[in-house]
Order: sequence, then structure tokens, then C-alpha cells
Amino acid sequence: MNVEETKEGCILHIKVKIGKQNKFPAGYDSWRERIEIEINEEPVKGKANKKIEKMVAEFFNAKTCIIYGAKAREKGILVKKKKEEVIHLLENGL
Repeated sequence: MNVEETKEGCILHIKVKIGKQNKFPAGYDSWRERIEIEINEEPVKGKANKKIEKMVAEFFNAKTCIIYGAKAREKGILVKKKKEEVIHLLENGL
């Protein structure tokens, strides 16, 4: 699983899929080494990014922010939690 540890927390590398439901984690793309998130929000005026940040924050019960990929399907999200906790929650969620 591609989770980087930083001073502020962990960076998750995710792949966004537009779908019928909101789901995080929605799977793992082993070829791209990215955690998948499925959202039903169209990428208009930052609405999809806000939805992504909110869903990830709720899943981890932590503050989050997109640090790269604001206009792309592949994004990096900073999660303000320790790497061990993040990996544990992801493994249980997948």
C-alpha cells in the first residue's frame, strides 16, 4: 500500500472514480499503487474535491487536505494521523 509518512501526517495516493455511490476505500489499484475512491459528485467548482476531503476525513476521523492533483483523477491527500493507524484502518476498510 502506497502511504508516505511526513511530519504532518501521511500522504495517501488515490485514484478517483466517478460512480453512482460515495465509497472510500472503494478498492486498490495494484498497477498504479493507488487507493480508489468512488464519488457521485461531478468535478465542478471544486465540489468533488471537497467531497473527497470530507469522505477521507470521516473515514480516518482526522483532518485532511488535497496536496496535489486538484484537477486530476490521481490525487495526493494529507491525512493528519500516524502511518500505522492509517494502514490499519485501510486494511480493515478494504
